[in-house]
Amino acid sequence: MSTNSLQSVFRVVVENVLNRWTALRLAVEHGMGGPLGLNTAIELIDYVTSYCTENKKVDSIDLREVLEEIMDQEFETICEDDSIHEVSGILIKYLQMLKEGKLEEVRAEIDQMVPCEMWIVSGSKIKYQRMDDSSESDDDADEEEMDVEPTEAQNTSSTEVNPSSFGSSTKFIEENVDPGWTQVRGRRRR
Repeated sequence: MSTNSLQSVFRVVVENVLNRWTALRLAVEHGMGGPLGLNTAIELIDYVTSYCTENKKVDSIDLREVLEEIMDQEFETICEDDSIHEVSGILIKYLQMLKEGKLEEVRAEIDQMVPCEMWIVSGSKIKYQRMDDSSESDDDADEEEMDVEPTEAQNTSSTEVNPSSFGSSTKFIEENVDPGWTQVRGRRRR
């Protein structure tokens, strides 16, 4: 099978598998890929197809690392459900079958897959869901909340604040950064 025909057939496999990948869909729907998340998912299909067909030796570990990196960098998502391992295994299985000339078997297995919505297509309408920022993560639950009241000194550009301990070697300078926010920087005395 030539590289071009392998790419065209394998692209159909990649489309079918990635359209069924829940983690990718959730990342796009929740805006983790930014406003162009759908375009990134389309580019992911092209990239995975090229990566697998143009490299001579690709195994599921290589592909898993590529998918982990793309999900992390492009979609700010880390999949802890082993779905990347499963997706990469399935794609490599079909790639090997195609390289062995088992085109009809691959087509039969693709046709037997449970039908799904092919949402990774140009012009597709994605229902973006807003993330609920009101919930706290486990890391945030251990931290104390701190309310900062605006001070009267916000009318001046810089105010010195002396530390409360006698003989301290640190001098703090309070600066206005943004209305409603106060930035405090530390500076050591020499």
